Amino acid sequence: MGTSVPQPVAVAGPAGAIARRRPVMRRLRAPHLANAALAAALVLSYPLLLAVAVLPGPRERVPACWLFLAVAVVSYLAEALAQDAVPSLVNMLNWVQVGLPLRFAFRELALIVLLLRVLPVRPGEIAVLAGGLLGLHAIRAVYSALVVYVGQWRLLPVVTRNVDLSELRIPDPPPPSLTLAHTRKMLHLDVLPLAGGLAWALTRQAGWMLGGVCLALTAGAAGCAVMAVHARRNAHLRDRAWVLRTVSAQVRQGHPQVMLYFSGQPESVYQANMWLSTLARVNRPAVIVMRERWTVPMLGRTSLPVVCLEDMLDLLNFPLPSVRVALFPANTAKNLHQLRIPGVGQVFINHGDSDKDASVNPFAKAYDEVWVAGAAGRERYLRAQAGVRDEDIVEVGRPQLADIRPAPGAPGGRMFTVLYAPTWEGFTSGAQDSSLIPMGLRIVQALTDRMPGIRVLYKPHPLTGTRDPRAARAHEAVAAFIEQANRRRERTGEWAQEAAASAPARAAALAELARIEERLRKLSGDGQIAGSPASPGGRSDYAALSRDGQPDPARDAEWRRCLDAWHEAYCASQGWWEHRVATGARPTAYDCLSQADLLISDISSLVADFLVSGRPYAVTDLAGRGAAAFHERFPTAVAGYLLSPDCAELPGILQEATGAGEDRLGPARRELKRYLLGPDSPAPQARFNSALDALIERVEAARRAVAGTAAAPPRLAAQLPTAPGPAGLPTAGLELARDPAGG
Repeated sequence: MGTSVPQPVAVAGPAGAIARRRPVMRRLRAPHLANAALAAALVLSYPLLLAVAVLPGPRERVPACWLFLAVAVVSYLAEALAQDAVPSLVNMLNWVQVGLPLRFAFRELALIVLLLRVLPVRPGEIAVLAGGLLGLHAIRAVYSALVVYVGQWRLLPVVTRNVDLSELRIPDPPPPSLTLAHTRKMLHLDVLPLAGGLAWALTRQAGWMLGGVCLALTAGAAGCAVMAVHARRNAHLRDRAWVLRTVSAQVRQGHPQVMLYFSGQPESVYQANMWLSTLARVNRPAVIVMRERWTVPMLGRTSLPVVCLEDMLDLLNFPLPSVRVALFPANTAKNLHQLRIPGVGQVFINHGDSDKDASVNPFAKAYDEVWVAGAAGRERYLRAQAGVRDEDIVEVGRPQLADIRPAPGAPGGRMFTVLYAPTWEGFTSGAQDSSLIPMGLRIVQALTDRMPGIRVLYKPHPLTGTRDPRAARAHEAVAAFIEQANRRRERTGEWAQEAAASAPARAAALAELARIEERLRKLSGDGQIAGSPASPGGRSDYAALSRDGQPDPARDAEWRRCLDAWHEAYCASQGWWEHRVATGARPTAYDCLSQADLLISDISSLVADFLVSGRPYAVTDLAGRGAAAFHERFPTAVAGYLLSPDCAELPGILQEATGAGEDRLGPARRELKRYLLGPDSPAPQARFNSALDALIERVEAARRAVAGTAAAPPRLAAQLPTAPGPAGLPTAGLELARDPAGG
């Protein structure tokens, strides 16, 4: 029997009333009270400043000045903290036109009112102070304009890696101290005249005010001068058309014939990363085209040229006439921008073969060809009647699986490893594909509680929780339970003594792991991008990333050495008996598959990929369909064990999988592997390359037909224009195809 998951119980009476009041009590915790106090300080300090300035007369000059100073300090501190602590309040103030510059001007106006109330000032003196404060705002406007212009000019229309951009003469970016929160920094220059004004009120010496104004204006003017220098250095980058032409010319020098085209969110870049090793081994020059600049730092290490073009018109005006095939690992809206470019064979390669409905999206009929792993993928499209013709489906295997180790004669290592890898919850609330919410904790509990000789490796899908918050909470619960299980193993049982003895070595490995992670981050470019999801604290810019991201064999070799060292340190950072939670980019899903002696997963491409290892797997039956109905609906599960929602089958599965010799489903897995992934020979990479060669030949034949030298294949001929296309389309590619020197 499986281990049940504790369910919430309704409590009646006084205890129930207390439980119901807990959400209210949580809102009154210290952080909420502190934020409320901060919000009150921000809102009330400004009218209080005016009140302090208006009410006193000359006799209350000294106490009024000190009180004004105290309230002003509170207002400055509230401004500094509010942006992070109470952003909703700050946004509301901006929405009602009481933004930061106006609030600073209000404080400055209150200072002038105070001075008029407590001092016998001459009009010229007040004019100097008022003019200085107005001058500061004018300088702030000029400085902000310079920062914005430099930022816009450096926001190049194209982001690259492994492309020589020396011709663009991209200078270093301005220091972050000059550009980060620049408006707030320039506004704070009014601290000098404010301090000078209060010193004037206390000492009756106007020189304090004059000195504060002069210092503030000088500092502001110096900042403008520095930013003006940066503006002059970057002014040539504002010519977007020239930048595009220059970069396009550099990329064309490599005559790329194959393009990997990717558009998506940062969390989905793994869909492109899984094809990098395959693309590096193709027998044709290749280029990677991306559509969202924030995904560029997330792309794995590659020596191939990478080009990111966010704007559709920039893509259409970035001719790559030698490209003959575009490969699409995901169906996204921006794929249409590339699909409209004629003269290119468009291929959907997907990011995994599975029985999910998403694997047979009818949008696939928009491509010239759909490449699948084996016969199962072909039959899946035909059975779904998605509009993809049988002759447009090509079986190429799964070349990414070359690094997954085959099954050993017996479970490897000192501990039998079970990989629990639930899939994503899916696009819609009605398509709950993941077992994590209904079964995740129950599965992990059953594995850790009943089988002390088992190690659990938990690898959630990268998109877990992005649609359904319940999945995020379930993930946290599973991770917390695994941590508790590890602590129990350290305190009790046969591993307690070894855990204590190995603690120093594991701590050293963790420190080494952090060091290697930092080096890998620098080698990959993470943390160098302003606003990059990869490293929110980083502050450089994409222009610098493009300029500095040049091919470097030495760095490539260091990257490989660091990866090997990372895996070694990762293994050493925990005891061989400990369960693991594997999130983030490393270890990859394929790394985890290589470590697993048994896979427990949902209907996903990992099931088919794991068949390469020859080891047993179990698939969750979320709806409790039963074996016959489940296998008919999901053919990839026919050679695996079925796990119902109560996990009652799990002890038997573990007993059979951990037994001596091959389990009873071994022959079925070998047969299913051929059905899902194709034959072992020729190798998948060779089949992939052959498919590329065949499609490129078809595209070349169609191009020759346009030139009037041969008959074009009918499918591709329909895509090739017989006359120049609309403005903006890169029809120059067809002209270059006629030139023996081109493409």
